[in-house]
Amino acid sequence: MLNSIELTNLNESVYITAKEHVADKKSFGSELKTALDKISQLQIRANQQAKAFEMGDTNISLNEVMVSMQKSSVSLQFGIQVRNKLVAAYQEIMNMNI
Repeated sequence: MLNSIELTNLNESVYITAKEHVADKKSFGSELKTALDKISQLQIRANQQAKAFEMGDTNISLNEVMVSMQKSSVSLQFGIQVRNKLVAAYQEIMNMNI
């Protein structure tokens, strides 16, 4: 059986853990911005690699360039699909009867 001191310590640790969990959560907007920034970085990296390959940089192979370009393309298409779903959800919510 737990005594009152152990029970108090347990309650405090649960409260602190729950508080940290809430503090760790990011807002939807910040998560969306992070995802868009990552898509942008992938595109920038792919373009830089492609330009370096075209200029004759021996440290970059055609395989690396093609993989980077495909990653960039897939991430952009994914971002577009997410945007389309968000717009559709917004329109659906706006058309709801109150």
